[in-house]
Amino acid sequence: MKLKRESDVLVVGAGPVGLFTALSLAERGLSVQIIDKEWRGSTHSYALALHPQTLRLLDEYGAANDLLQEGHRIDRIAIYEGRERVATLDFAALGGAFPFVLVIPQSALERALVEKLKEKKVDVFWNHQALGLEQVGEEVRARVGLMEKYSAGYPVAHTEWAIAKEFEVRSTFLVGADGCHSFARRSVGGVFEEHGTAETFLVFEFPAHIDFLHEARMVFHDGTTNVAWPLGEERGRWGFQVDRDSSTPPKLTSLRELISARAPWFQPQVEKIHWSTTVLFEKRLVDHFGRRRIWLAGDAAHMTGPVGAQSMNIGLQEAHDLAERFSAIHKGGGSLEMLESYQNERKAVWERLLGIEASLEATSAAPDWIGKHPARILPCIPASGDDLQQLLKQIGLRLA
Repeated sequence: MKLKRESDVLVVGAGPVGLFTALSLAERGLSVQIIDKEWRGSTHSYALALHPQTLRLLDEYGAANDLLQEGHRIDRIAIYEGRERVATLDFAALGGAFPFVLVIPQSALERALVEKLKEKKVDVFWNHQALGLEQVGEEVRARVGLMEKYSAGYPVAHTEWAIAKEFEVRSTFLVGADGCHSFARRSVGGVFEEHGTAETFLVFEFPAHIDFLHEARMVFHDGTTNVAWPLGEERGRWGFQVDRDSSTPPKLTSLRELISARAPWFQPQVEKIHWSTTVLFEKRLVDHFGRRRIWLAGDAAHMTGPVGAQSMNIGLQEAHDLAERFSAIHKGGGSLEMLESYQNERKAVWERLLGIEASLEATSAAPDWIGKHPARILPCIPASGDDLQQLLKQIGLRLA
């Protein structure tokens, strides 16, 4: 397996968005190569929440049914103000084949996408890092380094990465799906502008019998947003927002204290933690999604809070969108102007979701508690597009 020197599209980044980009392109008959600087895919079981629209997209490529066997279905989102349950978002109202959110390990999603790519004879080139990108005429020239490990150090040995070989890869287009520290974004001069205050979360996964098996619960408490996800009958996850400079450690005692203070209705007694972490989530949007023949999707272009899992899910929609536009241009039925409209449409979506443009309006059906959390609700709902509109309607809101 060797990296070819030419292809229709080169995808940089082999996370969920990059893998789905490559699959969408291969389905349309374009030759595609995908590289990632890591030495293999995700091995962490960190759970992702897949939106109904994401499941519909995955189903187009025959990937949804297998994931349903590995994931856990969420039919409702309950909203709490501390002790009081104030609303329920019911996904059944969305109709269709997937009126629910699917919680699944990231590793399972990536494995399923890699298997679909293998069926299309598309390999993932791990250990391959983009070192330079240049747009010349009607192509992108990428300088790619093959990374290898070597041992160094005396008297204590340690492992380091070094460039073993360099290649030039030429492609008609390039997609940067290489995350928040995107090399592709920097190569087109993208400014990753911050919008709003970053949020810090303590995240815990633990064994416990969850009595609200198919319902996630979101809690607004004293200016914080918190969420509980059942991951199965005997496993759960809590995410608690804390002060950015908080000294609260992600330990079992702190989990119990946070549950007691913010969600005393949570019945399971947590006896141990599978894993825990502290994560900083920034709210950012690139000033442009690309130029000419290099375009961005997913976290390379935007970041938001974790509760609604919007950045990755909408990133998959962006991958699908780019694949359709590249395919039309490749077949002679479109021009590069189609990519400028991608920039305009996608930026407008994120300006609404991040609250850069006024977007949420209360209807006459909106309950009183809505007014207390005007900026918190929109990024917390695991949906987009028409699905998002329908769920907002259930609590008396609409997108402008």
